[in-house]
Amino acid sequence: MIYIYDIECFPNYFGVTFKDVKSKYIQNYILYHSYQNENNNRDDTKGLVSFLDTKKNKWLVGYNNKSFDNQILNYIYSNYELQSIFSIEERTKTIYNFMLSIINEADTEYKYKLPFQSVDLMRVGNTQHKSLKLVAVNINWPVVQDTPIKPEEIVKDEDINEIYKYNLNDVEITERLYHVLKDDINVRWEVGQKYGIDLMSEPDSGMANRLLEKMYSDTSGISIRELREMRTNRNVIHYENVVFPEIKFNTPILKELLKEIRSQVFYKNQPYFNKSVIFNGVKYKLGIGGIHSDDLPGVFINKDNVKIVDCDIASFYPNLIINNNLYPAHLNRTFVSLYKKIIDQRLEAKKEGRDTEAYVLKILVNSVFGKTLFEHHWLYDPLVGLRVTINGQLFMLMLIEQLSEAGFKVISANTDGLITLVPENEYDKYISTCENWMEQTNFDLEYTEYKKYVRRDVNNYITIKPNGSIKEKGEFLQYEKIALRQGIDKPIISKALYNFFVDEIPIESTIYNEKDIYAFCTAKRVDNKFVNEFHTLENNLHKIEELQRSIRFYISTNGGTLYKVDKENNKYINYCVGRKVTILNNNKDIKDISDYNIDYGYYIKETQKIIDVIINPQLTLF
Repeated sequence: MIYIYDIECFPNYFGVTFKDVKSKYIQNYILYHSYQNENNNRDDTKGLVSFLDTKKNKWLVGYNNKSFDNQILNYIYSNYELQSIFSIEERTKTIYNFMLSIINEADTEYKYKLPFQSVDLMRVGNTQHKSLKLVAVNINWPVVQDTPIKPEEIVKDEDINEIYKYNLNDVEITERLYHVLKDDINVRWEVGQKYGIDLMSEPDSGMANRLLEKMYSDTSGISIRELREMRTNRNVIHYENVVFPEIKFNTPILKELLKEIRSQVFYKNQPYFNKSVIFNGVKYKLGIGGIHSDDLPGVFINKDNVKIVDCDIASFYPNLIINNNLYPAHLNRTFVSLYKKIIDQRLEAKKEGRDTEAYVLKILVNSVFGKTLFEHHWLYDPLVGLRVTINGQLFMLMLIEQLSEAGFKVISANTDGLITLVPENEYDKYISTCENWMEQTNFDLEYTEYKKYVRRDVNNYITIKPNGSIKEKGEFLQYEKIALRQGIDKPIISKALYNFFVDEIPIESTIYNEKDIYAFCTAKRVDNKFVNEFHTLENNLHKIEELQRSIRFYISTNGGTLYKVDKENNKYINYCVGRKVTILNNNKDIKDISDYNIDYGYYIKETQKIIDVIINPQLTLF
């Protein structure tokens, strides 16, 4: 049985609401001490404990519940008999103080040995550090509501109904999110069952961690507990011991770069690596995250007998690790053997259509490099991490150099791929150049042709293949593809850009014909240092309304001015200078799109700004 749930906790109030996913039945349990009228006291603790005690096969699904709600429920359950002699006032205070200890200490003993099974949708959705309210915006939930009273305030009798409605709204948001993430939950169940690990509340990175540590423990005989304590700390790393001897360049500028890199020394707690070089008219930035070109905006079209070719290095970092037998010093060659086995296992799963397993193993394989540079992980050995990322970037520069020497124009580089302009009559020469590089480096390249490539920069672009398939990133990413962890900021602009560059639809047509008000919205949340203020003019009187921390709004022809205010320094930041906005935290009564008074001119202007940057003749490269 699956129950969606959420709790609310104040100094004199504890409440939890459960919703049965199947029957839709809602059950609410409250522990409340009234300072106004003791006849209004309420104690549902016995019923709550009984609920948790029965139906042992129940699953409780929440948001951030692994680190918060679960612990409070377990605390109440575990201490029920002991605290039954306490007054209602004492028990509510005790629960509240325990809640504060969770906030201050993160985890307690009550995080473990739960009387129920649990799924944390924050972790499943990879939305750590993102509030449920902002997630609600991503899924177009009509009501974005913060708690009606502050957590430290005393609850009054008249507050209870509002708290319950707020709590129920959170439960229903969580229920919607549960259905959105159902496939991801099933992935964790399926893979967890196969490998004998509880993955139900793990983010993608957590799944990778848990699987890898189990596999290595089973292979090496080292217990998981021992493994988690292992590290290789290095106070000093000389980069001459990092760069592989097979890294070679022909051009003076890259030879000098290589010489400079080899002479560097890394000291613990200092930045790992940061370099840049201008080669053949393109600036390349080298850093711990990989090589990136500093791309100018432009529109590139496969015409005039010139192809746009993207070559990607297949399994770049994993193959770099295997080809060079790289492993943390506190481990041994067993790690490389296991790593290769996992890669082969992933390819086999993919070939045989075991998509779930292949997906998880792909996450595992791609996560290893980053863990070698993370000092809180058992794979930590910065020498390994530096060898992977620095040599990877230098291998990429070798390919860029060889293509340039062969007469080709590389127009973009991003971590493991290059986009090159290739005249049709020189395509064989291009392939031959790439194959020579592959023989030198023992990597494989995969080629993709584009009939159109539009970009604002290296992280904001859209590509169209000859078969019509499209890939978008950054500002071009369509609303339905925005990950839950990403923010929402006027998705109509991305849609208008997409339609303009893909189908040559005028931006006015897209924007004026859009019927979904959420496409025009932006969502923001301020921390405790700030407040949101909404300023309006009514009957020539300046009215100021303090809003909740989480807000959803759009640019409108009427409305008011929205500020983010630093009260301590009396600093006002206008969210949209020169424009009026309308707050859309409550959209229960959905209206005709014409009734929202959208400032269409603003959205057209902002979209046109981006288009002008991209197609400005002075900035267009091809």
